[in-house]
This record gives sequence, C-alpha cells and structure tokens, in this order.
Amino acid sequence: MRVLIIANGEIGDLKFLEELLSNHNYVICADGAAKYLRLLNIKPDILMGDFDSIDERDLQWMKNHHVEIYEYPARKNFTDTELAIDYAMELKPQLITIVGGVGSRWDHSISNMLLLYKILNSGIEGVILNETNRVTITSSFLELDRINGKTLSIIPITSLVKGVTLKGMEYPLNNYDITMGASIGVSNMIKGEKGSIQLSEGVLLVFQSSEED
Repeated sequence: MRVLIIANGEIGDLKFLEELLSNHNYVICADGAAKYLRLLNIKPDILMGDFDSIDERDLQWMKNHHVEIYEYPARKNFTDTELAIDYAMELKPQLITIVGGVGSRWDHSISNMLLLYKILNSGIEGVILNETNRVTITSSFLELDRINGKTLSIIPITSLVKGVTLKGMEYPLNNYDITMGASIGVSNMIKGEKGSIQLSEGVLLVFQSSEED
C-alpha cells in the first residue's frame, strides 16, 4: 500500500498533485488541504483535522460526497499532519508520501520534515514532495536514482552522524563524520544513474532539489 497525505501547505501545480494521486492507493486529506481535492473533483479516503483552516464550502463538498471525516478538538497536542501520519502508519503501508508539507509557515515545514523520523522508526519509507523538492531520511543505507537537474544534499538531524560514505556522487565521502550544523553535505549531485548514502550512526535528512522553472 502507498499512502498519500495531502497537508495544507503550498501546492502550486494541481497537475503535480493529480499525478501523485494516481500513484497512491490510499489518500488522507488534512484539514484545509481539502481545497485542492475539491478543485480536482477527487475524493480522499478520509478527511481529518481540527478544521480550523478548512473553508466551509470545501467541508460541505466532502460531506456531500460522503467522505469519511475524523474531526479533532482544536486544542490538541499534535498537528493535523502528525495525526494523519499516525493514522497512515496504522495501515502498515510500504510508503507514506506527504505533499503540501512545506509552505510559508517555517515552523510547520520543519516540523513536518522531522516527522519523517517518526515514520522511519516505524519501518516505513517516508517522503515529502513538492514540485521542486524530494525529502527523505535515513539512519543506515539509502540508494537513490538520479533525477535530472536536481542536486542532492544531506543534513544531519542528530548531533553527530558517523561513518558517512557517499558513492556515485560528484563529491564522494568515505567514512566521514558530520556534526549537526555542518554544511559539507549541501549541493552534491549523483553522477550516474544511481548514488548511495551509507552511515554507521545518526540520522540524515536527504534532499533532492532543483530551482523552479
């Protein structure tokens, strides 16, 4: 199973979202992200959140189309995205993809990226996507396909990441220790069809990014 979580961040290209919807077989819509699905006239499997950011016409559209709805109190200890992730993990999927996870609220954007650690600990692959970025996470080994025009960056989210080895990269590393806050892993590139990241201790966020067209 491949689960798509649509969060209420920025999604500028609805065709991009439509392609993602076609590649996943279970869709969770978080709160105000309902506006994107209403514009595409596509029902999610479930709508969830505290509904503090959803437009009334979007909520009514969901109700009219008999979408399953989980409403939570506004005063809660978790963001709508984390609630959606917790629900998704209970489904035991192979992949959880989050779209709309980044936007003008930097606190929400960073929080969502760090939620990939929660997904990693559950043994599920987790990815955050937008039109120009792909973010995932690793604590051991990760093989990546080269995406034309995209740079690759690794950013530690633990105080020390030990034994980092990068293969198939423009700038390789061999058994290198990286401290949190160091920028040595920023703006690399996969040279061939694939590249790999290996580490012995710690956790890395992995970014594949390109400039906007």
